[in-house]
Order: sequence, then structure tokens, then C-alpha cells
Amino acid sequence: MYSRHFFSRILFLTLLLAMVCGCSNRQFISGTKTYQSKDCIRVLDINEDEAWEIGVAVAATTFDRVQATPGTNLIHANHYGPIMGQARATIEPIELRSKTNKNLSGFVYDVYSKGSGLNRTLVPSYMASDFATELQQYIETQLIRSNVLCGFEKSYPKGMLGRATGTCWLVDSRGYLVTCEHVAGNKRTLEIVLPNGTTRTATVVLTDKTNDLAILKIDPLPEAYRPIPVALTTLSNVGESIYILGFPKGEKVGNSLKMSDGIISSLLGFQNNTTEYQLNAPINGGNSGGPVFNTRGTAVGVVSSKLVALGTEGIGYVKKTNGLALLFAQVGISPLPSINKNFTAEEIYTQYRNSVFLIRRY
Repeated sequence: MYSRHFFSRILFLTLLLAMVCGCSNRQFISGTKTYQSKDCIRVLDINEDEAWEIGVAVAATTFDRVQATPGTNLIHANHYGPIMGQARATIEPIELRSKTNKNLSGFVYDVYSKGSGLNRTLVPSYMASDFATELQQYIETQLIRSNVLCGFEKSYPKGMLGRATGTCWLVDSRGYLVTCEHVAGNKRTLEIVLPNGTTRTATVVLTDKTNDLAILKIDPLPEAYRPIPVALTTLSNVGESIYILGFPKGEKVGNSLKMSDGIISSLLGFQNNTTEYQLNAPINGGNSGGPVFNTRGTAVGVVSSKLVALGTEGIGYVKKTNGLALLFAQVGISPLPSINKNFTAEEIYTQYRNSVFLIRRY
């Protein structure tokens, strides 16, 4: 019979190997039957927004605690298990594309841990297994379609998903637009849809990844397209009424401009981020990059993200527009001054309905 000392040494060597190796047992998940063969994988026939929303919904029913923001497309899960104890993993929607047919693509989920040792090697495996089981039940219940790719590759680099929409808005009559950095992406083709249905190709002029802000440029627009005043030096107050213009859910629910309202809940954002406001207004995928107005019809924020966690509602974050000051200075943008008059929600919508545009990313 082996002694207790023998088993202790085996356990010690296993832990040491895991820590030295730092191997990551990462794997793609699209349910319990992801891999059809060595080179063939099953992918979900959904778009980027749906992939994120499904991932959050499944993670929330699988794990003890879930946090996610649309801006990052990352879903962070905490879970307690009898063997591993408190464990953490990240779940990321990944778009895969067929190598032989570029028009055939779909989404899977990458489950991984940024820790070290056993947390990096074993945690993703058992958390991925639990996630796969719940995901399988979800796609069967909701009748989610899937495709099989034989020979596949990532459509874009990690964290840069495709087939999505966002919002941008006019700040200069020469055709300069504001949106979020995570909407603009990196070296993408951006198509701007004007209110009359025509489209323009936009170029990315400048980005600020730290503050999640970006400046785009299209050809100059007629006078009917009015630049939006921007607050670069003044800050809003807690309890102040705000209005959001944008395209929540993108073209899935129609490409007409939509308005929502609420108040500023806090002058600090996620984890006391001083560059953000916290709002209680509804925020959904497609809203990102849109303007947040005060009652004087001046943009005071740029929609960035919302907090998604089990039992959490009505927590959204917008970037303060004073973060645009440096970008405007670099490009040479002088925004219109604020108007010293209060407007109703209807008046704000009427004034700026031709100044906020849908973005299509490819």
C-alpha cells in the first residue's frame, strides 16, 4: 500500500508541473457536440450581438456570478466548486469562417483563464464543460440554427468581431463623426447609413482606446445635417435628466432612430472610473457610440457599455464628452457651443434626428 507521503509527493509534482508549464486548456464551445471531427466544427448561425447576449444568458444560469460589458465582448464568470474552490474564467464569443467558403461563418465560445497553475489548466476545462451543457439546452430550447465548418479560421483577430452595428453622430460640418473605439474597430470597412437610406464609407481618423472614443470622417454633408453641440469643459450632475439617441439592436428591430431617457445615477463609472457617468437609461447592443444629451440639447456623453450580471438591471455607462477635447484639438474640430435653453425630448429628437447615424461594420 502506498503511504500518505507518496501521494503528497505526487500531488506536489502535479501542482509544480502545472505551474511551470502554465498550459492553457482552451477550447471552442458551441454546445456538447462542438467538434464533428478533427477538422470540422459546429458553429452557431447567429450574429455578434446575439452571440454576446446568448453567452451572457447561458453563463448567468451556469455560474454563481457573471459580469460583462458589450464594449469588450468578454464575459467574466466566477464559480465555486467542491474541488477547485473559487474559480474564475473568461468566456469570449469568437467568429469562425470557412477557409473554402468565405461567406460561411458562425460563432463559438472560447473559455479560458488568465490565472496561473491549476487555475489556468484545469479551471477552463471543467467550467467549459458546465457551460457547454447549459448552452446545448439553450440552443435546443430556442431552436438556434447551426452550421458545420470543415477547415476554419478566425474571421478577425481576437476581440474584433464582425457583422455588427453601432451608432455615430455628426460634430463638424466637414463630415467628422464621433463614436466608440470598440465600434470603429481596427482597419475595418465602416459603412454609415444616412437617414434617407443612402450610405457613405467612413474612414477612422483617430482613436483613443483607453477612453473608448474614436473620430470618423465622411464626405461633407448638406446643411440639413446639423452638427451636435458638445460639452468639453462642463460636467453634469447626479439626478440630471438625459436623453439617448441611437440604434439599439441595430437593424434587427428596424433602422429608424430611437430615443430613450433616464437620469445620471453617478458621476463615476464602472469601478469608480472617473471618465464615465453611470446612467439608469436602457442601453443595448447597437447603442454604442451614440450621443447622450442634457436638457439643453448638448451632448454630455458617448454610450459605451452596460453592466450585465445576474439580478442586475438599469446600470449603463457612458464616456464623458470632456474626453473628446484632446481628440478634437488633434483633428482641428471646434464643436458648436451649448444653447442656454431647455428643450423637451421631442424637440431634441426633431433637432438632431438627421445628425445621428447607423454604423455597419464588416
